[in-house]
Amino acid sequence: MRHAIRVLWGATALVLSGSSAATPKAVDYSHDVRPILAKKCFACHGPDASNRKAQLRLDTSDGPREAKDELLARIKTHDDDDRMPPADFSDGKRLTLTEVEVIERWMAQGAPFQDHWAFTAPTRHPVSTPANTRWPRNDIDRFVLGKLEKEGLAPSPEADGAALLRRASLDLIGLLPTLEEHEALRRDRRPGAYERAVDRLLASPHYGERMALMWLDAARYADTHGLHVDSAREMWPWRDWVIDAFNRNLPFDQFTVEQLAGDLLPEPTRDQRVATGFHRNHLISGQNSEIPEKVHVGYVVDRVNTTGAVWLGLTLSCAQCHDHKFDPISQLDYYRLFAFFNNIDEKAIDGRDGNAAPTLPLSANGKLTTMVMAERAQQRPSHLLIRGEYDQKGAPVEPGTPSVLPAMAPELPRNRLGLARWLVDARNPLPARVFVNRLWQMLFGTGLVATSEDFGQQGEVPSHPELLDHLATEFVRGGWDVKAMLRLMVTSATYWQRSAAPAAAYARDPDNRLLARGPRFRLDAELIRDAALRASGLLSTRIGGPSVKPYQPAGVWAAVASAAKTGMYTAQVYEQDHGESLYRRGLYTFWKRLAPPPALAAFDAPTRESCTTRRPRTNTPLQALVLMNDPTFIEAARALAAKVMHARRETDGRIALAFRLVTGREPAPDELRTLSDTFRRQHTLYRRDEASARALLGVGETPVDAALDPRALAALTTVTSVILNLDEAITKG
Repeated sequence: MRHAIRVLWGATALVLSGSSAATPKAVDYSHDVRPILAKKCFACHGPDASNRKAQLRLDTSDGPREAKDELLARIKTHDDDDRMPPADFSDGKRLTLTEVEVIERWMAQGAPFQDHWAFTAPTRHPVSTPANTRWPRNDIDRFVLGKLEKEGLAPSPEADGAALLRRASLDLIGLLPTLEEHEALRRDRRPGAYERAVDRLLASPHYGERMALMWLDAARYADTHGLHVDSAREMWPWRDWVIDAFNRNLPFDQFTVEQLAGDLLPEPTRDQRVATGFHRNHLISGQNSEIPEKVHVGYVVDRVNTTGAVWLGLTLSCAQCHDHKFDPISQLDYYRLFAFFNNIDEKAIDGRDGNAAPTLPLSANGKLTTMVMAERAQQRPSHLLIRGEYDQKGAPVEPGTPSVLPAMAPELPRNRLGLARWLVDARNPLPARVFVNRLWQMLFGTGLVATSEDFGQQGEVPSHPELLDHLATEFVRGGWDVKAMLRLMVTSATYWQRSAAPAAAYARDPDNRLLARGPRFRLDAELIRDAALRASGLLSTRIGGPSVKPYQPAGVWAAVASAAKTGMYTAQVYEQDHGESLYRRGLYTFWKRLAPPPALAAFDAPTRESCTTRRPRTNTPLQALVLMNDPTFIEAARALAAKVMHARRETDGRIALAFRLVTGREPAPDELRTLSDTFRRQHTLYRRDEASARALLGVGETPVDAALDPRALAALTTVTSVILNLDEAITKG
């Protein structure tokens, strides 16, 4: 067997070698070579000096050139014992034959090297003039079209107005557009009608709610502490500050400074102190038996890791115990950042009289008791922690930033305020890129850098690097204006494309990385719930306030709750709210970390135990069961049925109206026929069994409209439930 493998390897290598000689092609280090080395070589031959093998470093310009002969020999040898990487490395994922050929061709070109793109300053690239000069609406489209034309592709046709309005409304305020809004756009024949609709959405108070949803994931926001008995906390004033900050269009640089160091600003306002709740959202221990120093170090580590993920797009946590194995982040760099957060008073709260904070709601006793950041009176010394252990202190360290990034300006204070201002310094190559990429991910489903949580050498290279740099520099030049950046994106021809495309186009580019069609992906969990409530007319549009407890299966908290009174903790029982609280937006649902809302968790909402900048999207049978059986969705289906029964006299008209309220379009004839047949079958069943009809209508707390025939209402509720279960109902397309 071993001999056969050698023969196969050698024969194939010869074919590849001959092929490359016949058709020489330049190899790009950043795009073609570095991803291979980062994935399969840097763990043993990268930045981590303490674990580097054979003193060979392949993440620098000199290392590969100096070891050229040995490197090529070891990756091409027929001897399995000598071939690199070893068979037991990374689950046996050795270099493929194609990867070997890429490295060999790169070496033949002299092994040209470029610094990792993320650690170099973004620059303004010239915008080429594509052959199709009529399609682009702004510079985004010129970058996109230039790449499409190189690939021999053309953009998709423009989506119709109703589809565009639905797309933009879900993206910018997280809600379905109303029929009146659809009609207003249809009647507006003046140039710029869609742009005016976008401006209306950006000015909506619900815009802040939509943007906050993304930020709460990153900030690991929850309504409980997350450890031990997972008791409740009052952090909703910080959540409301985020909503308000987005609605005020607070520039992102100031948004950053206030959350990381609002308490250190000269004469900070109440809002600026509350903003610092960002770094009090982490898991908190409620166990008195815990070792205080161990607990404290855990909190600081969380803050470092979260700051790295949210603003730098880096996996800083990999450098807690040793130098980063893939990125040029040393353990010393890590603990320099650690020192910025090492002096926070963990008992600081903002609990003074709330009269000076008109933008923030008050708790029941008229005070705000949200946790905030404040410095300890006595400075706590910082040390490099050996192997990351809290009780293994090494050399002392002073606050500082990673050496691979531009140094802090001398005039900046060496505290959290200085760190925050360093993050949003125009010379820092990462924060603007990271944030505009996250906005692109929100709109298009995938960021220009698909690994939005990792811009390092293990992350993916940008699909459109020049466009990413253009957006990042435009963001800074425009004063870190978030609304302006979103407007630029959603008024582009790239965004306006139809999401439907021929099967061949999906086969060519299944993930739409080339952007030859519009975005189409499943909505986030909270938006699916909001859409059903919005279409039904049940949704409460009140903004802010304490978190609420809507319908939830019995016993969900039981497995993680304290069984008896133990000091400050008592048995935790989920006490469902009533009235308007049942119909608040998903953003306001009470979030228990050890038992997150099950209907939202089914649609991939995170536990919020740690920072999340990219939610997964799965498709499971459990999701269909939630849509068919969760009381919120059954009640929404019933309310939607009652709504259209009052608006239309004949069945097909009622069904068509319900379909349009959910999807934004009229049903096709075959769709309407199928739904009408469903109604007739269900109506026949419920006329024979009115008790079952009333049982269905009894789900949910809103009163059943006594003026409506319960059998017809139940039958139509079944139909509207089908509509709310459609893929199109839970998808942005």
